[in-house]
Amino acid sequence: MSGIVNKIKALLQNGNPNEQKISQYVIDHHFDLSKLSATKLGAELGMSDSSVIRYAKLLGCSGFPDLKLQLAAQAAQLPENDEKEIYHGIAASDSTAQIIEKSKALFTSKIEQSISLIDADTIEQCATLLLAANKVVLTGIGASALVASDINHKLIRAGLNIHFNPDYHTQIVQASLLAPGDVLIVVSARGNTPEVLFAMEKARDAGAKVMAITRFGKDKVAQLADFVIPYSNSEEHAQLGMVTSQLLMMISFDVLFFKLNTLIDSSSMSKALNSIRTIQN
Repeated sequence: MSGIVNKIKALLQNGNPNEQKISQYVIDHHFDLSKLSATKLGAELGMSDSSVIRYAKLLGCSGFPDLKLQLAAQAAQLPENDEKEIYHGIAASDSTAQIIEKSKALFTSKIEQSISLIDADTIEQCATLLLAANKVVLTGIGASALVASDINHKLIRAGLNIHFNPDYHTQIVQASLLAPGDVLIVVSARGNTPEVLFAMEKARDAGAKVMAITRFGKDKVAQLADFVIPYSNSEEHAQLGMVTSQLLMMISFDVLFFKLNTLIDSSSMSKALNSIRTIQN
């Protein structure tokens, strides 16, 4: 499925009220806006045409006509019944075999959607930034701290000067001690955690660059970060959705990690790995 369709689905859950309203309209009309102008669509939805144009540009289009063209190119490839994600379809009455099949469909579709949102230029810039950084600090609260811990272990093995402490008070202190040439990596599933935002402000005030792994959209974390690696978050079930979010954020970072490993000095990585083996032995 195309990136623009996935962005529309993501904004249905994560966008502001106008973005959600437009996304719902586009989905309900099977991604076909060919007979509409920005003014007419705005009138139907009770908003200005400028709101519709901003929506198109948020999706990466040059304007509303470009949005219509891109959707027309994708409409023929979409199934007749482009149903909502199957997550809520996993019921207590399902057999184990059914749960496995539904889980496979869920994870496959969510991974495809998330990866389609990742921008190649952003990955290249982030990899170069990490490689040149004097120090890298990670911040993440709650379930996001589990993802931050996973990133921490990977970057240690890559030989980077990486720092992570699960205590968020310590994370804020570490962020405030950053300097120009340093990087703060933020992991935030929902993109609005106050403690994480405070750490970002401290890092930016110190002159450090901020990289965020967060859901696609215009949440506060995404707005404050210098670079954003998004994932697709449209889960409706908060109790289990966090598990899916962790998986998708880890995968989004892994795309960056793969690129980083194509650039990293092999001797630096070998030194880190040899140290780990020495400790293990």
